[in-house]
Amino acid sequence: MLEASQVGTVGDHSDRQPKRQTPFLRKAGIYVGVAFELPGTVLGGILVGYLADDYFQTSPWLLIGLTVIAFIGAMMRLIHWVRFFNRESDGDRGK
Repeated sequence: MLEASQVGTVGDHSDRQPKRQTPFLRKAGIYVGVAFELPGTVLGGILVGYLADDYFQTSPWLLIGLTVIAFIGAMMRLIHWVRFFNRESDGDRGK
């Protein structure tokens, strides 16, 4: 006789193999993320500033202002990443 199998809940991935990610791949992924995040922030500020200047006819003031704000945001993220990498190299990743 056939027995009913237990159906897992939504999001239950018990039938899948555990993900095996090497430390090299993890670090490479983080570095690639940083490489796209920092310039992407500045380019986003430039794009939004350009479009806002075009819409409001305030050229070049919004472009300059939003680029400076985006650059400051990118530098704050850079400081965050430096602290993250420093903690990780010290072995305090769990904090």
